[in-house]
Amino acid sequence: MDVLELVERAAAAPSLLLATDFDGTISEITAGVAVAAPLALGALGALSRAPGTTVAIVTGRTIHDVSARTAAVGAAWRVGEHGAEIATPGGEFVYQAEAPTEALDALEREADEAVRRVPALWVERKRWSIALNWRRVPAEARPAAFDALGAWADAAARRGFVVMRGRSIHEARDAAHDKGRALAFLLARLPPGTLVVYAGDDTTDEPAIAHARAIGGVGVYIASSERPDTAVEPDLTLDGPGAWIAFLEALAARRGGVLGEAPRLV
Repeated sequence: MDVLELVERAAAAPSLLLATDFDGTISEITAGVAVAAPLALGALGALSRAPGTTVAIVTGRTIHDVSARTAAVGAAWRVGEHGAEIATPGGEFVYQAEAPTEALDALEREADEAVRRVPALWVERKRWSIALNWRRVPAEARPAAFDALGAWADAAARRGFVVMRGRSIHEARDAAHDKGRALAFLLARLPPGTLVVYAGDDTTDEPAIAHARAIGGVGVYIASSERPDTAVEPDLTLDGPGAWIAFLEALAARRGGVLGEAPRLV
């Protein structure tokens, strides 16, 4: 499948679920504040208003965080923390898992110890997960950082967490949730035969890409220099967020008819 074929297939679907990750997909990966591309927000907003179209933003961020960053989209499902929390287009929570607070507290203390060993690491505590990010670690400190990350990941696994090794990040999360299960949750609330198109750029997106393909939908991988390949086979690989955003604009122009002329896709 090429991008033009995907535009045609998605534009023609009687019922469409267009689901996308946030970081590295509609926003560039950054060590600073991640900001969704305005063109992506505009295209997703147009799609959310198109007949027979459901938009979902599926991320490892909390719903509060991603809702603030994508408020311009309007009526879209938001899935936070890899499926541990799900909110309707109206903002109502329809699913929130019970947080393993005690185990996360213990793991956070061990993460803080890793930061004491390598100060350029930083910890992000969420309700259902903890992440150790090493994007700011200088090259000379990375051997020590990787030792600390490995010890922390082993401790997380002993406590029953799944450890995702992503783009400059190790994240320990509840094993009961992933983005593939989140897609299944959304599709169960949509008409039978809904076509799902899912796009993501990292290891946490692999269950969703695989699930989309397994049910006859489309899995799109957004490649980067950090992670040029994925462990699951996608239907389509695009080179960076810009290519995915161009697809969204083209689809919005075809399906919603409100953005004017579609961008040229190559």
